[in-house]
Amino acid sequence: MSKILITRHVGDHAMNILKSSGLELIVNPEDAAPSRQWVLKHLADPDVGAACIMHSQPSDKVDEEFVNTCNANLKCVSTFSVGYDHINVKAAHARGIKIGHTPGVLNDAVADITVMLVLMTLRKVGYGIDLIKRGDWPSLPWAPFVLCGHAISHPGLTIGFLGFGRIPQATVERLLAFTNKTEPANIIYNSSRRRDNQDQIDADFSQKYGIQVRRVEKDQLASQADILIVLCDLNPSTKDLVNKDFLAKMKPSSILVNVARGPVVNSEDLYDALKAGQIFGAGLDVITGEPNIKPDHPLLHLDNCELQS
Repeated sequence: MSKILITRHVGDHAMNILKSSGLELIVNPEDAAPSRQWVLKHLADPDVGAACIMHSQPSDKVDEEFVNTCNANLKCVSTFSVGYDHINVKAAHARGIKIGHTPGVLNDAVADITVMLVLMTLRKVGYGIDLIKRGDWPSLPWAPFVLCGHAISHPGLTIGFLGFGRIPQATVERLLAFTNKTEPANIIYNSSRRRDNQDQIDADFSQKYGIQVRRVEKDQLASQADILIVLCDLNPSTKDLVNKDFLAKMKPSSILVNVARGPVVNSEDLYDALKAGQIFGAGLDVITGEPNIKPDHPLLHLDNCELQS
């Protein structure tokens, strides 16, 4: 192996480390996603032994075309992401290609974004900003609780998680700073991954933060959570997991925050639930179809939906 294919500049520090290895780097010269043609052309180079890809671009999706085009000497594909649902792992392994990803690196960043969306959704921040931009603030009828959602400091609040790995736990640590100190929040979760010592892990986490942490079934998660945060993997079992039936079980006062993958939440069903007031609001860091979200997307025109790129 003498060359590494890099589909997007990964920062000066990382690039300097790669350059010091003595290997030749083939780097996308544009500060934008490469074309599919550019990626496939360089994959066929017999001297390319490793590829570093970006997770959000269709042009460097690791599918059967990608795997079938790469030369026989390609041994490794590394993705600049925690998730790897954009990689056909089975096809890659069949060709002897190892997959690398970056678990842990983004824990703090994603946890910060999650807390931001929780606060924005509870306090209807986006709606307030739009009022000012439209010039409608002077005509807004005043009321004691205008623009106020449900306070995160409410006693005995229940915070629910779909998935309870490293990022959800980092999120709990941050959210507890905002919750009631006399009657702390309860933490419930549902996860398809359960370790043999999961009960002890939950007990240790509960003791560390002075809260109750327990695993519940999905129906209980939907019906009991005041704040429901989606932070699970995207796979066949979680696609459209948050759908019409799931949303119908949620409290009218609850909020949903998705910081996982867009397709875990059915966008059409979420729109209907928000429009009908089945739930108080939603905060979305991800959405099905991103980044090709047009200005007329229905969710963009709801006052109770916060959406960030």
